[in-house]
Amino acid sequence: MTTAFAIRTIIEIAAVLFVIFGVLHEQKFIDFEDKVIRMIAKRIYIRKRKKAIAKKRAAQHARRRREDQQKNTKIYPYVA
Repeated sequence: MTTAFAIRTIIEIAAVLFVIFGVLHEQKFIDFEDKVIRMIAKRIYIRKRKKAIAKKRAAQHARRRREDQQKNTKIYPYVA
């Protein structure tokens, strides 16, 4: 018996036990599902929020750099 086969068998047994537990304790299983869904949704929301903040900061940084470049060109209009 190979290691991959043993791991696959253990995962299959765990899945069957999980289904049996879900049938016997339906309300606990539903509560667990809701908790997992909320956790995943929260992580997705936080990830999207962080990306939006990073994008906003990058845009602000780019705008500041353009403004600085414009200020420098106003000081030295004939140098380029």
